[in-house]
Amino acid sequence: MRALAVAALVVVACKGSPSKLRDDAAGSDAVVDPAELAARFDKKCVAGDLEACRNLGVMYAEGTGVSPDPRRATALFGQACTGGNLSACNHLALALAEGMGTDKNPQRAMEIYQKACDGGYKLSCRNLGLLLRDGRGVAVDLQRAETLLDKACKGNVPFACTNVGDLDATLAAKGGVGRWKQAVTHYKLGCDSGDPTACRQIGVLYLEGKGLPKSTSAAAVWLERACLPDDAVACRLLGAMAMQGLGVPRDLERGKQLLTRACDAKDDEACRLLKLASETGGGDAGVSGATPGPDAAPDTGSATGP
Repeated sequence: MRALAVAALVVVACKGSPSKLRDDAAGSDAVVDPAELAARFDKKCVAGDLEACRNLGVMYAEGTGVSPDPRRATALFGQACTGGNLSACNHLALALAEGMGTDKNPQRAMEIYQKACDGGYKLSCRNLGLLLRDGRGVAVDLQRAETLLDKACKGNVPFACTNVGDLDATLAAKGGVGRWKQAVTHYKLGCDSGDPTACRQIGVLYLEGKGLPKSTSAAAVWLERACLPDDAVACRLLGAMAMQGLGVPRDLERGKQLLTRACDAKDDEACRLLKLASETGGGDAGVSGATPGPDAAPDTGSATGP
């Protein structure tokens, strides 16, 4: 289960003492005990504060300050959503889609995601787009998924541009050649918004010459941009290129460092290449067969949000 984001709650690590929460919603810098904060939200929720109901629902979903109770969490999301809190609708739809604290009902989840999306809550547009793209309990509808993901991308929803870029690339691989350029456009938007996966995908497209002229040197620029934050696959590809001098100066030591970084991040192929490099002196650690297509990219980003 992906973690539900709690708006207005900030965890403060206190060495030697239980975690505390700061009640930002109250405009105070005072650190508050989670149980006390849950009680405050409960009181405000009873008084009709829908955002307090949503926050309390998140606390019950995560077991923060209260005993975990998915059913009560979902009931609180439903209460807030009925009152018009679109963020709570997003939480409720996720609960219905995954069967958390309620019977699994993807069709109902679609309706609620659409309600929130139509109301201007763009994260729900992304979540519904992913549901339709991947066919998670509903019929696959790529055309509708593309429209929703593109709307979320234009609304600056994290990872949405990468998601629609992946869809472009999937359709391009199935024969829609013109889609490669659309994929490049969306990946660039995703990369510029801070998603290293999107930066890496541009590097891969340069390596494969899809939608972009084939260029190992250009690929290296984008892979470097992806590797520096935390993309293990980009580090692996760049490391293999450094070992062979493809697009970058041949540098066995740097290549091993990059492969080690990727291996430490649990990239099994990087671990294999690192072992091969140690056995052969580095020359055989290539990128052939090691470049993932868009479908191999991890599903980035939380399906929730404030």
